Amino acid sequence: MNTFILNMTTNEWTEIINIVILAITAWIVWKYTKAAQRSNDIQERPILNFYLREEKSGPNTIYTLRIRNVGNGPAYNIKFSDIKTNNGYTYYPYFNHANPILEKNGDEKTVNMWVKTPNGVEAYDNILGFKFFLSRLFIKTNEPDKQERIKRISGVFLVNYEGVNNKKYYSVFRLYSKIWPASDVFDLIVEFIENGANEYRLEQAHKLCAGKETMKRFE
Repeated sequence: MNTFILNMTTNEWTEIINIVILAITAWIVWKYTKAAQRSNDIQERPILNFYLREEKSGPNTIYTLRIRNVGNGPAYNIKFSDIKTNNGYTYYPYFNHANPILEKNGDEKTVNMWVKTPNGVEAYDNILGFKFFLSRLFIKTNEPDKQERIKRISGVFLVNYEGVNNKKYYSVFRLYSKIWPASDVFDLIVEFIENGANEYRLEQAHKLCAGKETMKRFE
């Protein structure tokens, strides 16, 4: 082997060195291309935040769910997964707009609800409707382990959407009370769980949330 290396001509060494240089150059170009693609994706990508707004109206508190796009690109074809309670109710979040779009840099819309009951449909409003929604999500139980399981996966909001680059994205949030509700007293929080590329299924979101502890009031 050593004899073979020593017997190589200058032209052969030059050819090998050129091949190595080309390989290194190709690798560097690939790295820069991937970095540029990531940069473009960041520039075009929508990023959705989920909010629970509170407003006093006389003796009542009005709760409004809102979605805001804080990313650099618009979010198109926004779809919410439904939320099923343990007593036969299904809530279908939606935008009350013909175009389920959020423009870039802060566009925000209210999330409304369709409510399917065991016997038909039900009107939803921001006072009684949201109160019923909470009471159906967080069913009464004195078992601490069961309370934690309910808090982790009952109020999961999964949002799928698309960017201007035709790529699919998702965001996962969950709504729960830091304290277990007693006498309809809640310490509500909307918690960000995860976002990412591609379409996401509700089963995946539930599994994700089931493995993540909830925040405690006195942590």
